[in-house]
This record gives sequence, structure tokens and C-alpha cells, in this order.
Amino acid sequence: MSKDNGKCRFAESGLGWKPAGGGDAFTLDQSNIGAAQWSRAAKGYEVKILQRNSSIIQLDGFQQDDYDRLAKVFKSWYNVNLEVKEHALRGWNWGKTEFGKAELTFNVQNRPAFEVPYSEISNTNLAGRNEIAIEFSVGDDGKSNGQNGDAPRKGRKAAAGKDQMVEMRFYIPGTTTRKEAEGQDAGSDADEEEKNAITLFYDTLIEKADIGETAGDTIATFLDVLHLTPRLANSPTYPALPCLVLLRFPN
Repeated sequence: MSKDNGKCRFAESGLGWKPAGGGDAFTLDQSNIGAAQWSRAAKGYEVKILQRNSSIIQLDGFQQDDYDRLAKVFKSWYNVNLEVKEHALRGWNWGKTEFGKAELTFNVQNRPAFEVPYSEISNTNLAGRNEIAIEFSVGDDGKSNGQNGDAPRKGRKAAAGKDQMVEMRFYIPGTTTRKEAEGQDAGSDADEEEKNAITLFYDTLIEKADIGETAGDTIATFLDVLHLTPRLANSPTYPALPCLVLLRFPN
């Protein structure tokens, strides 16, 4: 997704998008189009394309009258139905999460309220007993993350705008099974052991979003570092100590 306006062209071989102000064009081969959805967006209507490699392409700025033509294009040329997706507009902050192939969906009354692509998630941690924090990739004027900058995967959507959300938290109490945590039907998992819901959500998100210990490249590794923790009877609170690491690089 880019913050710049552009033009989109559909053909039997696939589709292409080019920014109006010039720059690199984006193309998608028709063999990589797995599904397509039509829904309301901030700018008119949006076409969301789910690629066969689990990536997502979002194109907005369409008018309501464009649906019939686009539905014929996707059906005739790509053999894909352009599914109409209605979003939840109640504004509730409680619902049910669902893990898809390429994004995390928050549903309210079986309708998606919002979606979070895994490519936008940079980290996650357990913030409390039943609370989890999700951190998003942050760009710098659209030039630091994703295909707009150095990082190849993370932050494509975040880098497309000036205002960026950096963290979101979910409160997930109780217990559940893995199938329920992934948003699947729980009818066939009668013999599956129930586990802490927040822990299952955390483990599933790390697996789906490809984050954790293998999320990035190591800058420096410190081995056999002695760290002494004072142990006093009153257990006082210690302030955070600043730490400066100097790394030498060749000219």
C-alpha cells in the first residue's frame, strides 16, 4: 500500500498499479490471485486481493458503481469471485479474533471490525495475566519500512501514512483450545486439551506473524556477562539504568 495516488489497470494476464507522480510500478500475475474481496474503505470502496503466497494487496478509491465491472473482470479473467465483505459498524471493543493465512481479524457479531496484516506486526509480549500487547512496525515518512524502504516485509501499510498506530492490546480471559483460538469450529475438538486463552493467542500470533527470536538480524551478542541483582528484605524499586553500547564500523 502506498500513500500516493495512482492508476490501476486490469488485464487477462494480471493487474498493475503505477503511482501518478511517477515511480516504480507494481504488477501481479493472474496465477497468484487466490481470492478477492469488496468492501467499504476510508476512500470510497476497496478491493482486497489475497495472493496464493499469503500476501495481501489493497486498492482503494473505487466507486460503488465499479463493482459490477470489477466482478466480471475477476470472474472472467482470474476465475475468482469478488466477494462482498460487510464490516461491523457498532463500535464495540469486544468480539472474537480469527487467525487467517495473512492477517488477524477482529470480528464483532460474525462481521470483521478490522484486520491486521501479519506483515505489520513487529513484536508481541504478554503485558499482564490476561493481556497481550501487539507492536506495529513504524515507518519514517513512508521510507523506512516494507517495500517503501530497507525492511523487505514489515510495515508496508504503516509507512503509507503520517499518523501511525504503534501498539494495540487485547484482553483475553479464560481457557480455550487451539482450534477456537484460530477461529475454527470447535465441534470436532472435543478431545483436545483446553489451555490458557492468552497463552494460545500469544503462541499462535508468534507462529503466524513470524516474529520472536528469529524476527531480525543480531547486531551484537554478549556472552558470559556477569549481572548481580541486589536482594534486600524491603525489596525496593530500582530506577532504570541507562546503557550505551559503542559499535565500531569500518569507514
